[in-house]
Amino acid sequence: MIDEILERIVQFFSTGVVEKVIKALLVLCDRFVNFILSLCEGNNYKKKDETVDVLYSSGNFLVINKKHDLLINSNDTKKKTVQTIMRKQFPEYVQDNLTHDFYFAHRLDFATSGILCIPLNKNACKEVCQVFEEQRARKYYLALLRGHTDFDDEVIDIAIGEDIRFKDTSKKMCTILEDELCQNPRRSITKVLVLDRGYYNGKPVTKVLLRPITGRRHQLRLHCSQIGHVIVGDYTYSLKIDTSPPRMFLHAFRLVLPNSFENIDIQTDDPFTEKALKYKWKVVEQVNAIGTAFDLIDSF
Repeated sequence: MIDEILERIVQFFSTGVVEKVIKALLVLCDRFVNFILSLCEGNNYKKKDETVDVLYSSGNFLVINKKHDLLINSNDTKKKTVQTIMRKQFPEYVQDNLTHDFYFAHRLDFATSGILCIPLNKNACKEVCQVFEEQRARKYYLALLRGHTDFDDEVIDIAIGEDIRFKDTSKKMCTILEDELCQNPRRSITKVLVLDRGYYNGKPVTKVLLRPITGRRHQLRLHCSQIGHVIVGDYTYSLKIDTSPPRMFLHAFRLVLPNSFENIDIQTDDPFTEKALKYKWKVVEQVNAIGTAFDLIDSF
């Protein structure tokens, strides 16, 4: 009897059924673990997506790192904007007398990420607005441009006005070079300093530091396009619409904002490193290091 039982056990194991059962269980366990991890990542993403990244805060200012593809505010309250996110995250800072809840003293385009300084009271807002108006603020942007530039530094001085084809929407601006389309052009100046040359997804790209001296709508995007080096992912000013990049590669990198309340000098991490872009961006030539780039771009 015992011998028969042992023989059956040996036959059972020798058929490979147990091995198949174990493999099936391992596959189920692996799928279950991945499912749990995906739920955790989804919750973390949702929480992160519903908050703004605070770089600096005080009694007078809140400086945040705005995500790309995010409006600052909208009359459509159902849209997710900086305003709606901050209203939930910082209800104590909401100004009931303002249409859009907060003092947005300056702006970033929907597609542009980076530093946004929000005054927390009327006096701070008034002074900061004056600083921007008098062009005493120093703003520095990082961008990836299509193609390899034939210059290492450049000053672009091309007037920008309203494109009459988009007069009612202001979705697109134009330069004085498009004279018949450009209405009310105003002088616009942008400094460009090359940081690196390389390749993004196998295509030539130049990484630059941009410093706008004036503050026209779409100034950086339009100026880069006009010199033949459109910003990667800028669908509006590309001659050929390119939907392959996940975003427009323009980022408000550093802001220097002198004022009588407290001097603001804030810088973010670089979102356009090789690692940050998952090595789709490869540097083949470094022209200027970021450590010395600010002084260089200020000097010409």
